[in-house]
Amino acid sequence: MDKILVLDFGSQYSHLICRRIREFSVFAELVPYDISYEEIQKHNPKGIIFSGGPSSVYTAEAPVPENKIFEMDLPLLGICYGHQLIVDKFGGKVKRANKEYGSSVLTIDNDSDLLSGIGESVRAWMSHGDEAEEIPSGFKVIGHTEGAKAAAIASDEKSVYGIQFHPEVV
Repeated sequence: MDKILVLDFGSQYSHLICRRIREFSVFAELVPYDISYEEIQKHNPKGIIFSGGPSSVYTAEAPVPENKIFEMDLPLLGICYGHQLIVDKFGGKVKRANKEYGSSVLTIDNDSDLLSGIGESVRAWMSHGDEAEEIPSGFKVIGHTEGAKAAAIASDEKSVYGIQFHPEVV
């Protein structure tokens, strides 16, 4: 059975991410964010998801996985804090923002493998205090909300994606 690893950065929704994935008959396992590269290889996942969390990527105690994990030849999706972590680690910039909490309209801006077939817009759950200010080179903005210019980003070439919203909350 295919497996997705969800690295837990402390989100209140981490278990819900796994549950939603399992609803698609794909096994999802929640593991600590500091799991080693070698341990991930033993799991042989088809992809990795970084959960959200209460931290800011710019604080000294911000949880960060091993750098090698960002270089794995696996699809990678960052949700909320995970999105901000991807922006930061791939060379973009994250900034403090007006807190956005609750249902928002996500407008789809560009084609991408990640949001294919969704249509022009969709309701999305937002819960964040930081946001992407500059996206990394090689990425494109694929969706925005009124409060977040880069609510969804993609590097289809690398199969690396970041979303500021919580798709697991419906």
